[in-house]
Amino acid sequence: MSDDETHPGGGSASASQFACLDDFVRQFVSRACARRVDGRTRVWSARWWDSPEAVLRLGGLWEAWEELKDSPGGACLWFRDHADYHLGVLFSPDGPFESSPDVRDSTNRRGDDLPCAPPPPGHEVTQCG
Repeated sequence: MSDDETHPGGGSASASQFACLDDFVRQFVSRACARRVDGRTRVWSARWWDSPEAVLRLGGLWEAWEELKDSPGGACLWFRDHADYHLGVLFSPDGPFESSPDVRDSTNRRGDDLPCAPPPPGHEVTQCG
C-alpha cells in the first residue's frame, strides 16, 4: 500500500481523521459512544484490542466513519447503520468481551469515557491503514 492510500477507505492519508484504529477507539469511540458500563448488563474491555472480534468490529466502524464523516448526514448514518448495531454487540454481556479477564475492572460511571488501556507497542491496532 502506498503512502497516499493509508486510511481505511483507501483514499488519501490527509483525508483520514485518525491515524490508526487505536486512535479512533481512544479519541472518538470512547468519548462519542460512552455508556455507563457496569460489567454485568453492559460490558466493555479496556483491553478491547485483545479480542479479535472487537478489533474487526471496531475496524469496520472506523472504515465506515472515515467514509461517512464528511457527507451530509454522515454522522447520523454512521450511528444508525453501523455504530448502533456493532456497539450493541460489543456492549452485550454475551458479546466478544464476555470472557475478558478485565471486564469487572473496565467499568465507568455515566458520562465518563469508556476505559481504554494502551495496546502493546507494535500491536496491529497501532499500525497505519
